[in-house]
Amino acid sequence: MPLLDDWTKMPQGQAAQSYASLIYRRATDGMLIDDWEVDWSRQPFTHAVYPSSTTYTMPLPGPDSTLLAETVHPTPQALAEALHIALGIVAQRLSVNLNDGHTVYSQADSAKWGRTTASGGGRYCGDVYLVESGDAAAAAHSAEPHLEPKIGLPAGIYHYSILHHAWELLAPGDYTDAVADAQGHDHTAQRYLLTTINYWRSGFKYNDFAYQATAMDLGTVAGTLIEIMGSGLSSSWDMWVAETSLSDLLGLNPDEDGVYAVQAWGSSRPSQPAPTPPRQLPQRLTGPEASTRTFLTTKALQREMSSQPQRPQEFPTPSAVAELDTTDRPHDWLGSLLHRESSFGRFTGAPVPAEALRTMLQRADTVGDLFTTGPGARWEFLVYVTAVDGLTPGLYSYRGGQHQQDPLTLLVEGPQNDFLASTYFLRNYDGHRAAATVILCANVFEATQLWGVRGYRYINAIVGAMCQAMSVQAVRHGISTGTALGFDALKHAHHAGLEAERMTPLLMMMTGVDDEKCGRFSATTTTLTTILEDLA
Repeated sequence: MPLLDDWTKMPQGQAAQSYASLIYRRATDGMLIDDWEVDWSRQPFTHAVYPSSTTYTMPLPGPDSTLLAETVHPTPQALAEALHIALGIVAQRLSVNLNDGHTVYSQADSAKWGRTTASGGGRYCGDVYLVESGDAAAAAHSAEPHLEPKIGLPAGIYHYSILHHAWELLAPGDYTDAVADAQGHDHTAQRYLLTTINYWRSGFKYNDFAYQATAMDLGTVAGTLIEIMGSGLSSSWDMWVAETSLSDLLGLNPDEDGVYAVQAWGSSRPSQPAPTPPRQLPQRLTGPEASTRTFLTTKALQREMSSQPQRPQEFPTPSAVAELDTTDRPHDWLGSLLHRESSFGRFTGAPVPAEALRTMLQRADTVGDLFTTGPGARWEFLVYVTAVDGLTPGLYSYRGGQHQQDPLTLLVEGPQNDFLASTYFLRNYDGHRAAATVILCANVFEATQLWGVRGYRYINAIVGAMCQAMSVQAVRHGISTGTALGFDALKHAHHAGLEAERMTPLLMMMTGVDDEKCGRFSATTTTLTTILEDLA
């Protein structure tokens, strides 16, 4: 598809395919803005803030956490605990790595705030809102909202605050029928989580590339929640969203924030007429003296989201998650999440076991299946093997359950390091010292042709979930990972003989063994010490 220079004239229905082409060819053709300079003095928050809202503080997860039970009921407290582990600031680290500024290479003069979920460029563009129906027990807390609710919350629209580990009340009242009505559900759930993406948090750093950098963030959060709550979350994310109606409900500007997924929780009842959305919500702060810029690509993509096509069969309405059996979680699920960390510049070149690499690929494939909502999404992995015990160096293809025998197939024999080095833009990873490099590919062009921007978001979210799964599984084998969006996708497709319309490279993951002493200090603290001790 030819690219349009003037995105203000983008025909309805073509924005997603045009943007996918722009990303696919950006190494050779560039983006709309190629001279962007990041103004770090204007950087926005990595979380939304509602300073005037009523706050319902939740207890931090501890030995009595409901998440430790074999059966988890999705109360507002349990959901908040899961979100704290997934999105909250759970650790403080002192470390030096090649992703920092030059002054930090020689001195660690500031702490890094660790989270268990990856995010494009470390920008954490996702916010989570709760639309709660309330229950009788919650009424006891309405007079003293700053107490820690043990059972529930009053009916209302809430925002999860990662700063306070609290639900911030934005509007009282039961709006669950409004969510069900917008999504075309004939039953209304007890509560809904709505995950949104703020584009300027990434855009101030990546400009037009921000929509792609944020496209996988929903998936990385979903992948983490699967680690926390188990496979019972399978196919629970509804990504066929009614963006205009839901943005209106949450008081968001669709040019600045996208609504990416709706997740239904608790019991269900037949839907009733939807209430009118609240007229006014508390002020939302996104940064110090926030000055948001909206890019032409984002505007075109979001214009396409303003329409609501009929729900296709590939996006069936998910059932509400009433309770979760967590017995299929690995016993080390929390420790593996807390130790997941990017390996900026610390690879040693040492080999990794072939079985470890295979289990990482298998876990990614499994989580991809858990996240998908129906047929139509396809993926495969290109695996560049450099130092893997038991595997000949070369380029392999991994197609998971699509092969009856070995899913790992040799495509090109021989070392691939020189080719890999020619395709990576940045210097924060030493790819020559990686044991293996995995390129996650999926049918993004086919999806955008079928489902527009929703298809683009959906496929990238699957890739994000698989990326998260692979990085967490790597921790279990003592293997480190580094993830990159800045690579030449077109060059990789040609090298592997992929047809872009069928399968497109979307994400690069380097894996290997870290130097344990490189740039590290024994200075990590965590909010989850007691729950870790209990699990041990």
